[in-house]
Amino acid sequence: MKPSGLRVLVADDEPAITSLLCKVLGDEGCEVTVATDGPGALAAADRCVPHLALLDLMMPGRTGLEVMRDLLGRQPALRVIIMTAYATAETAVNAMKVGALDYLIKPFALDELKAQVRRVGAELGLESENRVLRRELARHDPAPEPVGRHPDFLAALDLVRRVASGDVTVLITGETGSGKEVVARFLHRQSRRPGPFLAVNCGALTESLLERELFGHDRGAFTGAEGGAPGLLEAAGDGTIFLDEIGEMSPGLQVKLLRVLEGQEFRRVGGTRALVTRARFVAATNKDLPSEVRAGRFRQDLWYRLNVMTVILPPLRERGRDAIELAEHFIARLAANRGRVPVPLAADARESIMAYGWPGNARELRNVLERALLLGGGATLEAADLRLESVPAGGTRAVWDGLPIKKAREVFECEYLLRALAAHGGNVTQTAEHIGLDRKNLEDKIRRYGLKD
Repeated sequence: MKPSGLRVLVADDEPAITSLLCKVLGDEGCEVTVATDGPGALAAADRCVPHLALLDLMMPGRTGLEVMRDLLGRQPALRVIIMTAYATAETAVNAMKVGALDYLIKPFALDELKAQVRRVGAELGLESENRVLRRELARHDPAPEPVGRHPDFLAALDLVRRVASGDVTVLITGETGSGKEVVARFLHRQSRRPGPFLAVNCGALTESLLERELFGHDRGAFTGAEGGAPGLLEAAGDGTIFLDEIGEMSPGLQVKLLRVLEGQEFRRVGGTRALVTRARFVAATNKDLPSEVRAGRFRQDLWYRLNVMTVILPPLRERGRDAIELAEHFIARLAANRGRVPVPLAADARESIMAYGWPGNARELRNVLERALLLGGGATLEAADLRLESVPAGGTRAVWDGLPIKKAREVFECEYLLRALAAHGGNVTQTAEHIGLDRKNLEDKIRRYGLKD
């Protein structure tokens, strides 16, 4: 993306500064939204969904660092530049730790700002190109088939086959990482619907972003909406819409989704024309929705509508030797992706896989194997390569036993982060908040230990 069309949020309580930045950024072709305090900046970001935010460090209501934390929690890919007239080394370091792209000291050179804006535009352009390439590769890369022979898992797949040809809404339940999206894609293929399979994670987007993702928007629906755009309900055609983590959907959107499920009609955000969707809906959750209904966090009428047909996926720890079959399947796919020959599992690795509890289910298993294949260099994959905590008879033993203290700390940290990521479905922002680590710091550790899926 070139700077032209770049959406920029400017938050500063000095009119002279905002006026100057609006002119400079406007000359660069940016769409600028202005806020004069912290709360106003958060509200403006929900409306314009910026690519770049220029935040004054000292603003009424909330500081620039506080606003940045909230913005990055909602929109992790956002670029943020902190501006201040009161520069210290400590505040600069804090800003970069929290996730700032840069730190500008007032009065700053406008050429410096322009260079940053152009750099952000270039980076976003590359990311956009990469997304297109990934979509093209996905078209030629067959979706993974469900793997396993446990009776409960086979019964779930049999139910999927029997309901696939109908139009009934299907709810898939199971723990995080248990393969809900894999089964949803399997259902779509079994249905032989001519349209695409489109997925959205209801817990990964703010309410306003999720609404636009689903319903689309008309021109002028919000600041910067110079043209309309279709949402998934239109783009799916006769295909399947997969609503992952449906239990995270806000009450307001639950009402709108219920109307779509009942009448197949909807309106774009900011639109007045009634549109019709022909898509089939499949939802998934790791939550106990009846308990959420009793607690008032999920609408009972929507729950009834989703619960027409429910597919329950058993956790990996209850599927016996499916863990070994899945492990060999993942090793084969990972090796094929790298153009290598699959590495066989040693006997002690098989025992370790069977003994482990897999709190993150199949997703954790895949991540463990990917890391082991990256770090291991032997002819077979050994238990030590997996770095799984084992529980032998008569006590407990961990893979870091007997290691030098520095190495033991690294192994422990790697295992700790792997489990934390698995528990939050791979969501880096949620994991960072839960373990009390800055998101950027966590991303650095993910790269260091090869935990990125």
